[in-house]
Amino acid sequence: MELSKKSLDDLISVADKIIEANRSTEKDLFGEIKNPEEIKKILGIEEQDPEQSYKLYYDDIQGFLGEFLPKGEDISKVIRNLICTLLTHKELSGLTYGIRGMDSRMSKTEDMKNMIDVLSEWSETPTDYLKLATILLDKCKMLGYVPQERVLNDYVPANVNS
Repeated sequence: MELSKKSLDDLISVADKIIEANRSTEKDLFGEIKNPEEIKKILGIEEQDPEQSYKLYYDDIQGFLGEFLPKGEDISKVIRNLICTLLTHKELSGLTYGIRGMDSRMSKTEDMKNMIDVLSEWSETPTDYLKLATILLDKCKMLGYVPQERVLNDYVPANVNS
């Protein structure tokens, strides 16, 4: 099988491009920095600590809520919903039901620490559940996780006996 002059020229052209590409030296994305910790710092990526996240979620957040929130009350459901919104950065698809598309147990350690700060702020008045719900909603609005026009009543589950 004989190569045509055009095919031979195309083959030579491709070979020349490959040789030229191999000669050029591309700059390393991070220059001389090879340390992953330094690269994380440059990119603004925070280190995730799975063990600390587990402890914060189960021992601190869930333990605290289980001990202090009233059982079976609408305000408890509202508070838990807003906590999940704060941890996952997403609302439920139907506000009081549906899919969130995230799992608050897998939240970033920093988000869980923020949640602990909210609970600490509220702990000054531990029987004022409306204050906790308001703090959570305001924080979610401030961070852009929920629309500004959202009100607490939007999160109250519909009364099925009505």
